[in-house]
Amino acid sequence: MFIMEMGQMTLSTRIPIFSLYPHIRYDAHVLDPLANLQFTTNTYYKLALFIKQLARELCGGRCVFFLEGGYDLRSLSYSVADTFRAFLGEASISSKIDNPAVLYDEPLLLVDKAIAKIKAIHAL
Repeated sequence: MFIMEMGQMTLSTRIPIFSLYPHIRYDAHVLDPLANLQFTTNTYYKLALFIKQLARELCGGRCVFFLEGGYDLRSLSYSVADTFRAFLGEASISSKIDNPAVLYDEPLLLVDKAIAKIKAIHAL
């Protein structure tokens, strides 16, 4: 059931959902040359677990995946395989694959460091 609030009135409607159709962008992997994001194989595994649970709750577990992106073939193959491991109820093998050394600082951390440096320079 989806509930939408409009002012003081609450509208509650049942919307039938027959299947989820997630578009998973595998080019968000940290090793992918295009996206510059920090998804790992484990990120895709956890995302698939979430989608699996959502599909269970909304549409009897039915889910159709669309493969999009992914230009580093090694990370693509591992991430797709781990996505299906999640749906099959198998354990992730990402701890054997993912290398934390390839992750870089989040941009927000870099911004926070720059602000702290400016504050120190100007005694703020």
